[in-house]
Amino acid sequence: MFFDPTITDALRDLMPWAGLFFRAITELGSELFFVSLILIGYWAYKKQETLTLAYILLVAVVSNYFIKLTIANPRPDPTNWYPGVEATNYSTPSGHAQNTSMLFGWISLKARKLWLTITSIILIVLIGISRVYLGVHYVEDILIGWGIGLVLLVLLYRFEGPIAAYFARFRSEYLYLSLFVFGFLATAVTTYLIPVPPGDNFGALGGLIMGLAVALPLEKRYVGFDTQVADGQKWRLMLRVAIGLVLVLGVMIGLGGVLPSSDVWLRAIRYLTVVVVGMFVWPAIFKRINL
Repeated sequence: MFFDPTITDALRDLMPWAGLFFRAITELGSELFFVSLILIGYWAYKKQETLTLAYILLVAVVSNYFIKLTIANPRPDPTNWYPGVEATNYSTPSGHAQNTSMLFGWISLKARKLWLTITSIILIVLIGISRVYLGVHYVEDILIGWGIGLVLLVLLYRFEGPIAAYFARFRSEYLYLSLFVFGFLATAVTTYLIPVPPGDNFGALGGLIMGLAVALPLEKRYVGFDTQVADGQKWRLMLRVAIGLVLVLGVMIGLGGVLPSSDVWLRAIRYLTVVVVGMFVWPAIFKRINL
């Protein structure tokens, strides 16, 4: 049953109308969605809680990258991929399944709202199904991704207090320096000492990690913005988000031509720039203009 591409054919036969629907749903597990969600929360909702969510997501995507390298299970035959769909790296476990189970799971655990929990479960299931329907994953990839995501989620939630207390013992400068060094070394090791996965590299993850290590202390020292606005001025938050997303996603996509994903270090620089713009430069601007 598992690692059987015929399940994709069965899903398509059962729901021949659902191709565009699942193409849209699968984007809720994409890096563009993750970056947008984190930045919206950081700019306009709760800054510290959103940073915690960003770290949870980093644990998810980094662990998924190395687990995939360890298992090194090829994806289903590309000839069966849904038209227009692209996928990189290995197949097992599904990054969409693992990452979204941890992301939406963490949000649900923290919010403690029934409607949000139900919505999160529906999204996690649909995103997982979308990967099989689109032909880029086997069913077992999804199940393993959900399982790993759930285990990590429970562990992080259970030990959130002790983990936070441990890191609170160190000066923030040392923590950010350690984070930057980890991002740099992980990028170097995965590039020069470990076989590179098909069509992918660690550049995006390394850049995101190093970007956080650069942007967060700069924002704390030179900006220190507040997400709260006066009553009746929610329009400021809406403009902050709308303009900020255009700026950051413009940088993310626009720099792709000169800092392509095919080169690991150029990709790392691009994603580092995205984080610095989103978490330091744009907050400095909107605080300065009182947006």
